[in-house]
Amino acid sequence: MLPRLFFLIYWLSTFVFGFLVPAFLGGTLTLRRWYIKNVHRLFVYCDNIISERKHLLGLDDKEKDETENVHSPPVKRRHLPSYVEDDSNDAFVPSFGFCDIAPLVMNGISSIRDDQVTNRFYSQEKDLWNMLTRTSIHPVFMSHRLNIIWFLSLVWRWGWLLPMRILVFMAAMFWLLIATSILLILPRNVAWYDKCYEWMMCLVFRLITHSFSAVINFHNPENKAKNGGICVANHTSPLDAVILHYDNCYSMIGQRHGGLLGFVQKVLDLTAAHVWFERGESKDRQRVIDRLQNHCIGVDDKPSKNHPVLIFPEGTCINNTSVMLFKKGSFEIDTTIYPVAIKYDTLYTEAFWNSSEQSIVRYLFMMLTSWALVVNVWYLPPMKKGPNEDAITFANRVKGLIANKGGLVDLQWDGMIKRKKLSEKIRQSLMDLERQQFLESSVLPRNISHGNLSTLSNGNFRKEVPG
Repeated sequence: MLPRLFFLIYWLSTFVFGFLVPAFLGGTLTLRRWYIKNVHRLFVYCDNIISERKHLLGLDDKEKDETENVHSPPVKRRHLPSYVEDDSNDAFVPSFGFCDIAPLVMNGISSIRDDQVTNRFYSQEKDLWNMLTRTSIHPVFMSHRLNIIWFLSLVWRWGWLLPMRILVFMAAMFWLLIATSILLILPRNVAWYDKCYEWMMCLVFRLITHSFSAVINFHNPENKAKNGGICVANHTSPLDAVILHYDNCYSMIGQRHGGLLGFVQKVLDLTAAHVWFERGESKDRQRVIDRLQNHCIGVDDKPSKNHPVLIFPEGTCINNTSVMLFKKGSFEIDTTIYPVAIKYDTLYTEAFWNSSEQSIVRYLFMMLTSWALVVNVWYLPPMKKGPNEDAITFANRVKGLIANKGGLVDLQWDGMIKRKKLSEKIRQSLMDLERQQFLESSVLPRNISHGNLSTLSNGNFRKEVPG
């Protein structure tokens, strides 16, 4: 009985002083950074074991050759069709065989494989094995040492971290209800109401970040969004809003959800001016624009005292490797824009939420059983629309700045293509772009012009003889 009591006291004291107290005090534990550093050392040690085993099994030479082939400059159409192989003579004698379609098929498959748009909607590959079975690398059976390390990591994450994190997450939800009840009772006309609201709401989101063992590195906090402004950021998961609420309060605008996320939205809506909408409703879109206009612009030309608005202009989650098209709605408002770049370290967890395949509960469970949540947040200098600048140009300028700071790829594609089928106009534009890139590539020999290629594609194989 006594050992059980001692274990219970030790477990509860670790939970209270290791998770709850730091969250209430608003500090970041040095212990958590020390934990991340040692986890990375463990990953490097396991990677060395894998390299040794591959060397003993003779697999490193094979992977080296494959890597050299992948990273070497691409040789377009290494095997050319028979009607373009012989370019030494001026005479062009076209002939066509069945095997001549192979290079064309290879080019088509390569274009599909190297598609830079659709692969942004799936989890990215890891450089090191992080001992999570949900990754695509599974070298655990290569060594007994790896078996032991993987098993101990499983016990650590599922037997120790998971119960602690679930309790912290439940404490965050419980505190959200208590804080909401207190704020509903307090009169809003008192001078200290806003300070009380900010402290209570920030504490809720700090508890949530502690439940994921989050290590958040904020850069340039002097550029944080001010009242009456609009904060825009790249979007990877619902945790983006949680992370940005760690040290600032926002009025959020986003899609209305159901389930656990919908419950949180309804509770938050009781004490603040959040706006939730349905994507397919045109009336909701106009309502969002009107609410945003009234929220950001003060009365009688006075600065607005409302909390800054947090918007993710992409409208959907991207896998944190690129920034896609920003919707222009939030950039039409005549107010200050505060850009924010968010970059996750995918070595310790996969923060990307694929909402089309995962429910929010499953996603949160995956995050709770991961190693930690390591993220960098850059507050960029505030920006305003130029005198002769339209909303689309301004949105692209802000997007480019976020992509450059976060080390992300700046894409002009609309991220909503993962939810909707491409229209005929967009599909035709894509086909024209691919055709133009193919014609402008250097894959054609000297004696084949673009016009001859069109002639060949139409089946006109007349023998051309000089003179």
